[in-house]
Amino acid sequence: MEIGILILVVIGGWMLFKVVIPGIQMTREQMQDIGRGSSVQGAVLESRWKHCVNKYKKKGYSEAEAEQLAEQEFEKNPGYFNPY
Repeated sequence: MEIGILILVVIGGWMLFKVVIPGIQMTREQMQDIGRGSSVQGAVLESRWKHCVNKYKKKGYSEAEAEQLAEQEFEKNPGYFNPY
C-alpha cells in the first residue's frame, strides 16, 4: 500500500514540474507582455519566438545561432509565425 502511494506521489510530482508549472509560466509571460502594451497576438508571437530560440539553445547552439536558426525556421513556415 505504501509503495503504491509513493509511486503516485512521484508521478504527481513529475507531472507538476514537467507539465503544470511550465504551462503556467508561459501564460504568466504572455500576461506580462500584454500588460506592457502589446496585443494578445503579439504576446503569442513573442512566446512562439522564445520557444523556438530555446529549442535551439537546448540543442547546444549559442544565442546568436539559435536566433538565426529560429528566423530561418519562421521564414520557411510563415503560417506558423503569423497564423492570422
